[in-house]
Amino acid sequence: MIVTSNYSILPIAANVLIGANIFSFIGTSYVNSFGGRSTSYEKKMQEMYKRVTETLKQRAQAIRADAIIGLSVDIDEISGKGSQMFMITAVGTPVHLKEVARVPVEKQDDLLDGELIQQKVRADIILENYKSVESINKETAEFIATSGLREFEPLVFKAMNEDYGLEQTPKDKLEMLFRYFDYLPDEEAIAILYNALLEGNLTTLQVKRINAIITSSKFMDYTKLLISMDEN
Repeated sequence: MIVTSNYSILPIAANVLIGANIFSFIGTSYVNSFGGRSTSYEKKMQEMYKRVTETLKQRAQAIRADAIIGLSVDIDEISGKGSQMFMITAVGTPVHLKEVARVPVEKQDDLLDGELIQQKVRADIILENYKSVESINKETAEFIATSGLREFEPLVFKAMNEDYGLEQTPKDKLEMLFRYFDYLPDEEAIAILYNALLEGNLTTLQVKRINAIITSSKFMDYTKLLISMDEN
């Protein structure tokens, strides 16, 4: 299962400070043990990472967020007045989940695939704000086309009914959107396109573009084509 979400405009951050002397202590304590220093450094860094991400999680929960997307973690050195410290900072955007969609999700250690969550959130934002192909940029058009997300299906059919004549930029974005079906499994793409034709609730422009997509992408299904001809 995966979710779409309302999203927070502002990211949140968490910081953890640790004195540099702890690393010096680790170095002198294990100087005579082969591999000891690197193992201890790694454990200390993992401990810091766990502390800062747990703090970020608690801050997200405090505002009733259900997940954090776009997580990044950085380490900086802070020195001055004879002291030296390291600060590890975690930043992410809290989101509020609102709707469950039945989509298979890869899991690692019982964690949802973070990249897919980000894609779903971005899709939700695009769908809420889409007015026409002129309202999106080429990067967004490419994301829609290559995402493989089924929630974009109504948007693509809506775009099929848009006509910009000789205006090149909108036409380029439309052509990019129509590649959406190439990134679906062939069986799914064929079913979607032919079912749309069989339902018959399309404009002439939509029918023309669906036929062009079927031909250019070699989505021919003669069984469905014969059924369509019989019904007509």
